[in-house]
Amino acid sequence: MNTKSWYTPGVVLSALCAAMVVSACGPQNGEPVAAAPVPAAPVTTPAPAPVQAVPAPAPTYRVAAPAPAPVRSDRAGQVSSIEPITETPKATGVGAVAGGVLGGVLGHQIGNGTGRDVATVAGAVGGAVVGNKIEKNRSEKVVGYRVHVTLDNGEQRTFEQSGSTGLRVGDRVRVDGNQVRRS
Repeated sequence: MNTKSWYTPGVVLSALCAAMVVSACGPQNGEPVAAAPVPAAPVTTPAPAPVQAVPAPAPTYRVAAPAPAPVRSDRAGQVSSIEPITETPKATGVGAVAGGVLGGVLGHQIGNGTGRDVATVAGAVGGAVVGNKIEKNRSEKVVGYRVHVTLDNGEQRTFEQSGSTGLRVGDRVRVDGNQVRRS
């Protein structure tokens, strides 16, 4: 049984297009459609009395006061750069041992006879060096920040602060002794 309905996308699209065409034929300013206006008898009105022009007053302009010149200060400035101060604790040797074992195992997979022995030793030594370096890099921590400030008088100063400063490059700061604070 064919149950196709007349309500298909093509019929709906055609109806929408027809509605748009019909609505476009009407007046565009919202006025109702009316028959053409019938010309009426001419109406005469008396001419208006002449108006005498009065000159407008001259405009007055206010002159803005010049902005005050910035005060060049040795206590205020702007953060020019921030760099972390890091501390690397002494290596425990765990990285070197683990790297040496892994390097030795990998080196043992190469070659045959004496070549295998040489590759095993080279892998163990190389692995120990790399493992030690990885351990040091992973245990490195930030203990403070070095804040470089350009003061308003042009002087460059550097301050070391422990912990997070909350400052960013470009922040305006005030110098209090050996400390820098956001102003």
